[in-house]
Amino acid sequence: MSEYQYYEFRAVDRPLGKAELKRLRDLSTRAAISPTSFVNTYQWGDFKGDPDRLMEQMFDAFLYFANWGTRRFDLRLPNSLASLPRIKPYCAGPFVGVRAHGTSLILEFHAEEAYDEYLDGEEEDWMGSLLPLREGLLRGDYRCLYLAWLRCVQEEEVEDDEMEPPLPPGLAEDSGTLSAFSSFFEIDHDLIEAAAEASAPAPSGPSRKDVAAWVESIPGGEKDALLCAAACGELPALGAELLRRFHAGKLPAMGRKERPSDRRTAGELRAAASARAEKREQEINYKKEAERRRQEAAQAAARAAYLDRLAGREDDTWDKIGELIATKRPNDYDRAIQLLIDLRDLATRDKREADFRFGLRTVREEHASKPSLQRRLNEAGLADERALSLPLLED
Repeated sequence: MSEYQYYEFRAVDRPLGKAELKRLRDLSTRAAISPTSFVNTYQWGDFKGDPDRLMEQMFDAFLYFANWGTRRFDLRLPNSLASLPRIKPYCAGPFVGVRAHGTSLILEFHAEEAYDEYLDGEEEDWMGSLLPLREGLLRGDYRCLYLAWLRCVQEEEVEDDEMEPPLPPGLAEDSGTLSAFSSFFEIDHDLIEAAAEASAPAPSGPSRKDVAAWVESIPGGEKDALLCAAACGELPALGAELLRRFHAGKLPAMGRKERPSDRRTAGELRAAASARAEKREQEINYKKEAERRRQEAAQAAARAAYLDRLAGREDDTWDKIGELIATKRPNDYDRAIQLLIDLRDLATRDKREADFRFGLRTVREEHASKPSLQRRLNEAGLADERALSLPLLED
């Protein structure tokens, strides 16, 4: 299979200008380019541009996938809404990093996997699934950062005695976007569940009444400045900015209630994840064993019912065996041998083994010149020595 690389950039806060679009077209003549996106795939060659520079200058999100296992997802955040001191504790290894550039912070999630064989190119809309993480981060939702730290724990890039960073609330709550993030970067589900046990429920957002009362309390000049900035495109994330100011004045920030003494070590989380995995494996094995026994019981019941129907028709079955063998066709040999096995099992159940041994010896002697049949009988456990090892019925 040939190499496959996928590049996708998104502009969220502002569309690209003509000069920027021309610059992108100079980088690739075959890419799908619009004022808000750049998408290209490569099965030979490579991208001529520098994703780091493009993120610093044009785009707010970047996604990369290669079928040998490399995956990358970058987000650019305005530093007025993203706090570098709060993000840094989650950056514990090469998987996740943050850097400042001008008035922005750039987050990079980067996983390098090594596969023996190339994977198929993924058709899922990963960018569409992951991009909502940016809005969440701007609103103070740091759950994806905690998952990134767990990925570092998973790869043993964090020492056992290192404490976890602040645990965001709502980690246990189902989120399609967080699930996509953990799937894209293959974060261990047991590790996530172990960590989420101590995560508080996500707080409900402020009511419209509370927000209305707060907005009414904002001085007129500040309101005017906010509206002008929004109208001029200076506050593309206006909702996030207003919520940031609301929380700063009214509510504690997400995760601030957690006490350092409540935090767990990376080693404790790894041990809890291993215990979960072991318990799950035991449950799977128990279910498999129960299913195996159920199937065996069903098969035994079906076999018993079949032998009940066969009882009383032994003479007809011996005649049928002779007819099948007479055709000298391999498939008919197989059918004859199966009928012999059925007669053997019926005789064993009804304690009439001597009758069966007599019939089997007769079949083998009548068809001694058929080596293929004799071989099949031996392979089926109907060997001649077994038939002759016990006394025959007397006439």
